[in-house]
Amino acid sequence: MSLAEAQPLSWLAEMTAAHVQSVQTDNPTRIRLLGMGIGKGTRIEVLRNRRGDIVLGTGNNRISLGRSISDKIMVHVQE
Repeated sequence: MSLAEAQPLSWLAEMTAAHVQSVQTDNPTRIRLLGMGIGKGTRIEVLRNRRGDIVLGTGNNRISLGRSISDKIMVHVQE
């Protein structure tokens, strides 16, 4: 899969599973996301997307991200 096929996390509908392809942000934010368990290859599920904040499920964790960060996380929808 290429980056051209990826889409921003913020575009996904609720209850959609995806894999993180890349995180296109600065290093401090990338490190913070890695600390929360979100990095390249991570399987995530969108639990709630209200076009502002987004709630993700990663395993047994629930993570809420703002729109500005979720726009910079590129994902591939899992089929």
